[in-house]
Amino acid sequence: MKQVLIGTTNPAKLEEAKAVLEGKGLEVLGLKSFPDIEKVEESGETFEENAILKAKGYFAETGIPTIADDGGLIVDALGGLPGVHSHRWLGYDAKDGELAAAVLERMRGVPREKRTARLGGVVAFYDGKQLLTQENWIEGYIAERLMEEIKPGFPYRPILMIPQFGKSYSALTDEEHEQVNFRRKSLNALKQEILKLLSSA
Repeated sequence: MKQVLIGTTNPAKLEEAKAVLEGKGLEVLGLKSFPDIEKVEESGETFEENAILKAKGYFAETGIPTIADDGGLIVDALGGLPGVHSHRWLGYDAKDGELAAAVLERMRGVPREKRTARLGGVVAFYDGKQLLTQENWIEGYIAERLMEEIKPGFPYRPILMIPQFGKSYSALTDEEHEQVNFRRKSLNALKQEILKLLSSA
């Protein structure tokens, strides 16, 4: 059975990837299967650069074809922040609640038409020879308060309203979430090419 590594320790992200890829003759592994692995530094200036750095870095460490992503929240009124440093934009490794609260505080008093934002990013696949990338975003606007409890690892979902569904990202049903989740959309777009490359390896 062919293996593919998902370059994350986030169990929710791993399960998202498994939902798309498993059952196709693939064993889908996460970084927790490699307890001694060195974390790849996200030193890129763009989401694409970071996704590629992680895909290539974890492939170099394991020799297993790797899928990695980098994404975050872009708020227009904040000049694109939190942006590519979505988990570190406060200058330190902030907790999920701090990250969401910081956006809400900075957006206090900003009118609805200027609260536009998008959540998404880039997924990259690397097998030592071929590099594939795919980018997807979901458009919305910043709520005036935290709409739901934050799920670990996803600080911005309860503050991003999705107009097409009239609710926050975190309140979407599984079916709605599948329609807009950038990792799922990107993995689905890349899936056939990834499977083709893995089967010919």
